[in-house]
Amino acid sequence: MKIKTIPPYVTDVAQSSGASAKPGSQGKAVAGNTDRVQLSKNYQDLAQAQKTIMGTNEARTDKVQQIKNQLENGTYQINPGAIAGKMIDEIV
Repeated sequence: MKIKTIPPYVTDVAQSSGASAKPGSQGKAVAGNTDRVQLSKNYQDLAQAQKTIMGTNEARTDKVQQIKNQLENGTYQINPGAIAGKMIDEIV
């Protein structure tokens, strides 16, 4: 069985710059072009939210522990009016 060899691919840099690929130049960087990464706005927003959350982690841990203790003791009170009000505020 004979296996055909697959020629190296032409990089996106060469294709996007309008340079034509010459025989023997495949897989090589095109002079003057550099690689760069651009993060989307959604990713930047997510990264900022993660930083904010990480900075407030300790305060939330105290709040969670307080609610956990109230649930275990049976003293946790739910205010349906307040919950409904916040849900309506988020919708409007």
